Amino acid sequence: MIQHKTINYASIGKRIKELRNKRDITQEMLATKAGISVQFLSNVENAHAKASLATIVKIANALESGVDALLCNNLSDCRPIFEGQLAALVSNCSDYELRLVLAQAKGLIEEVKNTAEYKNYYHEDNNK
Repeated sequence: MIQHKTINYASIGKRIKELRNKRDITQEMLATKAGISVQFLSNVENAHAKASLATIVKIANALESGVDALLCNNLSDCRPIFEGQLAALVSNCSDYELRLVLAQAKGLIEEVKNTAEYKNYYHEDNNK
């Protein structure tokens, strides 16, 4: 049986904002490049408006990014995207910083696996 998950527009808006900030682009610049209003972009980023697929494509193109980077929290297989982001995040770390990040990541993963949200998420996925 195929289950359809609801699109998480808040997540899409958050990813747009993250990529925009990472590229040091203002809302005005991105809106102009994507051919949308600044107010609409602001509303999308703050989950007060839902962007159509066509608009998401325009925004992705304006950010010089793939649509999958904006939709990854809504995709079944977003692992390659997150792995790439993690690799980029630690690519400039010193050996000492990597050791600290690894220790923190191990503890964080253990904590995440003990949360009710995690257990519910994987319980739902295993019942498909």
